[in-house]
Amino acid sequence: MKKNVKATLIIFIITAFLEIFAFNFSTWRSMASDTVTLAENVATGEELTFYTEVFDINGPVKNVDVDLNVENHDLAYVSVILTDEGDKYEYGTPEYTVCNGIKRSGFSNIYSFDDVKTIQVKVRVDEGCTAHINSIKANAHIPMDIKPIRVMILFALLWLGYMICTHSFIHEMYLDEKKGWQKWVTAAFIIGFILIGSFVSKADKVLMNNPWPHHSQYQELARNLSEGRVYLEGQYVEPALMEAENPYDTIALQAEGIPYSMDYAFYNGHYYVYFGIVPEMLFYFPYYRIKGVDLPNHKVMFLLYLMLTAGVFLSISGLVKRYVGSLPYIFYLMICGCTLLTANFVYLTARSDIYNVPILSAVAFTFIGIGLWLAAINTEKNLLKRIYLAGGSFAMALVAGCRPQLLIISGIGIILFIFEDGFKNRKLFTKKSLIETLCFCLPYVIVAIPVCLYNYARFGNILDFGATYSLTTNDMNHRGFNMNRLLRSLYCYLFQQAVINTDYPFLEASRVDGNYMGRFLYEYTYGGILVANAMLYSLWMGLFTGLKKAGKPVRMIVIFLVICAVIIAGFDANCAGVLYRYTCDFAPAFILAASLMWMMYLDRSRHIVDYGIVSRFAYICFVIAIAYAFMTFISSASVVCLENDNRQLFYNIAGYFKF
Repeated sequence: MKKNVKATLIIFIITAFLEIFAFNFSTWRSMASDTVTLAENVATGEELTFYTEVFDINGPVKNVDVDLNVENHDLAYVSVILTDEGDKYEYGTPEYTVCNGIKRSGFSNIYSFDDVKTIQVKVRVDEGCTAHINSIKANAHIPMDIKPIRVMILFALLWLGYMICTHSFIHEMYLDEKKGWQKWVTAAFIIGFILIGSFVSKADKVLMNNPWPHHSQYQELARNLSEGRVYLEGQYVEPALMEAENPYDTIALQAEGIPYSMDYAFYNGHYYVYFGIVPEMLFYFPYYRIKGVDLPNHKVMFLLYLMLTAGVFLSISGLVKRYVGSLPYIFYLMICGCTLLTANFVYLTARSDIYNVPILSAVAFTFIGIGLWLAAINTEKNLLKRIYLAGGSFAMALVAGCRPQLLIISGIGIILFIFEDGFKNRKLFTKKSLIETLCFCLPYVIVAIPVCLYNYARFGNILDFGATYSLTTNDMNHRGFNMNRLLRSLYCYLFQQAVINTDYPFLEASRVDGNYMGRFLYEYTYGGILVANAMLYSLWMGLFTGLKKAGKPVRMIVIFLVICAVIIAGFDANCAGVLYRYTCDFAPAFILAASLMWMMYLDRSRHIVDYGIVSRFAYICFVIAIAYAFMTFISSASVVCLENDNRQLFYNIAGYFKF
């Protein structure tokens, strides 16, 4: 105990030292500098650019600090023009961005070749803006900027890393839900993740107001369903659209000047919503009927994140009980946390738009369904078993009304209840298990009937969900199948490297190009899921340690989930193209398989591999995975991003990385 207290104190001292001297290095660097004022009380004017005079310094320049405010915009752009001991001719530095209200953003260190001879500062603004410059200074004295959140995160990482690497007491504290203190700690963690979800879902201010018409489709559908229609009467259909030779060739529609509603389904003279009906009936429609107003998408995304949180903790604890039994409690929390903070799920929650509502719905129901099925297996009480069985099947069936391709993951139920203990010892489809079998099967029928009737009412086909009628960037009716396109897409989805640089916000869009002789449809991505997300590295470890040592049930589940993930990835790639949000379709299968593999490796009683090595490697992977999720959250690869939609937050976060 004394050793741990001493170690904690030392880690706190190290954290304080790093915060004061490393993260505030610029403060110490600028202390002895002689400040030079280059300009005061000036403005950019009509030419949108202001240059200071060329100042003869003939001495060291540590930094430049610009204090300004911009009208009609939040941003100004500053660059420095220098000559120094190593450069007789002027050279300019890259521009850095100054944001209104973020004082730290006006400061930048300067790294010249020895003493600066001359210096000039340029301030630029966008068209229609004016920057009122209070002052421009060289060698400004930078005040210390202690950030409590940074201190807490750094302390937590160092303390947890030390405890894991030294085989401390946390390795002997196993998951046991009967222990009262673990219930309280788990509850505290869940509350913490809920707060994170609340923050993330509201971070993009633009998306909170449905800035584009097609992002209000669920709200439109709620109003039309209230009046007994499954189509959208409020969307006017141009006669020319109905007469078009191919109304799904939107490029031709644009070229011929035929107006159409982007990303709606168009069929038989009406517009429809092709996104899954389940989120509509769970959230938008009842809210509209009760309140008489539209339910914003960001609130639905937060509710879905709450469901995902419940599903993750339920499914991960179910996997531990069923297949491990002796997982250290700290790694249980870390696996749950890394699953909830998987970059793909963080991306979904942060992008509160129409596209991501059905995807996050399907993901949440998948985790809830598998969690309830595992709870049914783990309980001995018949009534609870039947309730969990029915609830799990109901949740999994609802996936069909959200994102139908994820329904393939329901096949895990066949492994859990029929093949896991051998066909002769199956838990369902026997005379003794008639009630349990009905509990397992009936929810699928109950959900299928209204979903199929809804499809029939719209498109005259119970299995037609309407995606091929979408007026999107390409004609989905004529895409066909192409092996070259499929293999390229799978590479992008699974194996492409993430592009990370040293400048904030660090993560860039991966390049998706090549010499494919056809239309290769893609948006930005952040790297293939199997190489960019370190939590999935346990799947790679399985290639070297051998899945046989994990036991037949685990082997069947892992292999099945990986196959499901690849099939879903291939389906999405062939039907729609390469889009980062589509990685969230197959992420649940990969994450569940990886989580189970981590549990197996960290269960010391099985001696699959050396526990000490695995526990340290797991810690590193989890930290990298969360860092990748954070970079996904702040990335500016898309037009819809914090840099454009919430500049104050974006540049506030940037201040955490200015040393």
